[in-house]
Parts: sequence; structure tokens; C-alpha cells
Amino acid sequence: MAGSTQSSNRPSYDPQVLLNSQPVIVSVINPADYTVQFQNRTCLVAFGDIAGASCHEKIAGQAGPCEFCRMPEALTREEVVSEEVEMPNGRHLLIHWAKASTTDGPVHVIETIVDLTKRKQDEQSLRQSQKMEALGRLAAGIAHDFNNLLMVVIGHAQRVAQQLGAHPCHHEVEMIGQAGSRAAALTKKLLTFSRRQVLEQRDVPLNTLIREMEDILRRLIGEQIQTVIVLDPQAGHVLGDSVQIEQVLLNLALNARDAMAEGGILTIETGNVDLDQAYARAHSGAVPGPYVKLVVEDTGCGIDAETLAHIFEPFFSTKESGQGTGLGLATVYGIVKESRGYIEVTSQPARGTRFTVMLPRALSQLSEVEAVAAAHSVPATCATILLVEDDEGIRRLVAAVLRDQGYEVLAAADGVEALQMLQVRKSGCDLLITDVILPRMKAAVLVQGAKTMFPLIKVLYISGYAGDMLVSHGVDAQAAYLQKPFLPQTLIEKVGEILLPARPL
Repeated sequence: MAGSTQSSNRPSYDPQVLLNSQPVIVSVINPADYTVQFQNRTCLVAFGDIAGASCHEKIAGQAGPCEFCRMPEALTREEVVSEEVEMPNGRHLLIHWAKASTTDGPVHVIETIVDLTKRKQDEQSLRQSQKMEALGRLAAGIAHDFNNLLMVVIGHAQRVAQQLGAHPCHHEVEMIGQAGSRAAALTKKLLTFSRRQVLEQRDVPLNTLIREMEDILRRLIGEQIQTVIVLDPQAGHVLGDSVQIEQVLLNLALNARDAMAEGGILTIETGNVDLDQAYARAHSGAVPGPYVKLVVEDTGCGIDAETLAHIFEPFFSTKESGQGTGLGLATVYGIVKESRGYIEVTSQPARGTRFTVMLPRALSQLSEVEAVAAAHSVPATCATILLVEDDEGIRRLVAAVLRDQGYEVLAAADGVEALQMLQVRKSGCDLLITDVILPRMKAAVLVQGAKTMFPLIKVLYISGYAGDMLVSHGVDAQAAYLQKPFLPQTLIEKVGEILLPARPL
């Protein structure tokens, strides 16, 4: 009676209703002819109505049945066999096989399938993001050390050239300085890729910027390529660095030109776009919000999937040796990321390539104001400057340049030595020039100590790093700053600009 009561109270379930409610794909296969005998609702959505069709063709994308369907007797009732299958269309499926007997006796195979495509895409995006971040850190480290060396080369070359005057070696020394400047331009691209470059964030009218570049773009692209520019009159302004945005457009246009050796059509267009949460979830790295899109599309040779996975990596190039640095698209990637934007590329071999750059839209568009600044010559002064730089070559160069202008210069290799100098100085100090990253003491601690002793002291930071690296070391975003390598004249002008307001008129 107890058993009967228990049985009568047991709720009855419809197996088909249960299976249709599952989010995973379920199908029942008849191993006699490998046809689908049952599919739940999720399977119907994923593959369409495949009842009666061959499972290996419709589900696994294979020419013949798999071994589990051919030999169901190889499976025990307790055993479940799993295999990950990649479909011809790129879809990733995790298939579980199990044996089951029906009420009328025949053995069937139950397939339970989990679609891993989205997970695989997310994992690939994460790996790509981590790889790009690692490459960025490596590039920033190399560029930082290289910048220190270049600054010594360029600075001394300029000073010697000025002293030589009409000497026969004057031209050779100038060439040394020019070669150093070209090398510095390469390190700047590395810093841009690694997002360690200073960008002047401001309100930029994208349509106006493109119109002003139109003539030079057409000349660079050449007559064999038809250039079509479609500017949405409602396109908003973007928040970014106008010079760097010009670099993005120029690099993408030149890349498109190289892809159309036999001619073609280059299309440049703008427009507003609002990225929602769904888009951000589907595109790793994208952030919801209002953007202005810049599209650069060509009808060239296109890019295969394997190359597409590497195009933003520094020094990666499909061009012949000597045809490029491999930093063009890496620079684009760095600028877009530093501008808090998003870049997307779609391409197929022989069908062209489309780059879509999305830059944050300025919510309030500012009017263009031309600032006219009169050139001021900076006279020699008796101001005292404390220079703190751990690289001896740079320390000697900067000290020499400043002393040539008549400044009194105190030089220290680190913050501890610098504060000791200030403690014994009674006549005060007008300006502290310090590297951002110092041994033994952080620059922010040095500045705090200097201002405690001399509240009116001004501060100028110098570094081969920039961007978030400075902020992480306690440097205010509005602080006076020079990025290495800089020319002696640039240093002279910057120091004069900082000290000038303190001078009596």
C-alpha cells in the first residue's frame, strides 16, 4: 500500500515538455540509418527542422556518421562520451553521446549539444587583448630606454652644430641630429601603440578635419584610385587629439592605397552611432555610449583571417622588406584606445577591407577659437633650478643647456639627494625639474618635500613615459610636462614659459 500510495502521489511529467524547456540542444539518433528521430525546441532553433535527416550532415557537418552512432553497443548505459567539434562554418559544438533503449527495444543514441561558439569568441578576444597589452608594455619599456639615449644624441648634436657655425663638419653633425629625430619619431609610434603617449584631448570637428585633409589625401592616394568622401552633416564633434586623429585617417588611407595596386575605390564616411550594451557584449573592448564613426573602406585585395588576427601588432607587416615599418596600424590601434574609442575591421580576400573607428562624441561642441601667441625670447636669468634625473647623460645635457641660458643649476641623481641639497640651501629655489620615475624616492614624494621647504617652487616633470603611467606615479594630469626626447630649444622655451609669470613686468 505504501508503495502504491507513493506511486500514485508521484507527479507525472511529459518528457517532451521537459526536453523542450532545456537551453541545450537535444536530439535522438536512430543508429540504423543515422537519422534524427527527435529534436527539442533549442535544436529546432539552432539547426531548423532536421527530423528524418542525417545527423552527421546537419549537426556535426561531417560527410559520414561518427563512430558513436555507428557502434552504439560500444557505449555502456552509464557511459557518456564527449567531443568538441568545429563546424565548417566556424561554429564550435561540444557534443555528448549516451546510449538509451526505447520501450520497443531498439537502441538509440541521445546527443546533448552545447554551443561553445560565443565562449570561444570571448576567449579569443581576451587572449588577443592580453597579447596586445603585453606587447604594449614591452614596446613602452623599449621606447623609454631608447628615448633616453636618443635625447643625449639629439641634444648634444644640436649644441655642437650651434657651436660649429660655418665649420665643414657642421652639416655632418646636423645629419646626426636629424637621424636621431627620425629614430625618436619611431619610438613615438611605439609609445602611441602602447598608450604611453600624451594626447591633447579636446573638441575636434571630424568633418572639418577631413575636409582640410581632402587635398593631401587625394594627392597621396593617386589618380588610379577613386576617392569618395561621404560626410554626414549631423556628425558630431569628437573628443581627441586632432593631430593624432589626422594620423589615424592618413595611416588607414595609405593602407587602403597599398591594397589597391591596380586601382579601386576608397570610401571615407562619417556619422553618429550609439553603442548599446548588446553591442558591447558582442565586441570585447567596446564601451556603450555616444560615438562618431569614421569609416575607411577599400575595394582592394582584402585580408585573410590569419593575417587579420595580427594586423594591429607592432612590426607585423605583409609588405616586402624595406616597404614599411609595420607600425602604421599599430599606431592607429594605440591612438584609438588612448582616445577611449573602439576600432573594428572586417575583410575578405579579394573583396576589400572596411575599418570602422568609433571615437567618443563630444556632448557639447565648443566653438573653434584661434589662439594667437606672440613669440617671446627668453632672456638669461639668475633663477635657480634643481634638476633631478637618474640618467647621467641626460642630467649633464639638460644642466649644460640651462647653464648656457644663465640659470643656476643644481643637479641630483635621485630624490633623496635632491632634498638634501634643498635642506642646506638658504637662498631658495625657483624651479624643480624632475624625472617621473626615480630610484629611492617617488617623484611625487620629492615634489611634496620640495614644496614644504619652498612653497612657491614651480615643478616641471620630464619622462619617456606618458598617459596612465604618469597618473599611476602621482603626477597630476594638469602638471607641466615634457616628454623625452625633447630638443634643447624646447626645454628653454618651456622653462621660460613656467618662470615668466613670476618675473616682474
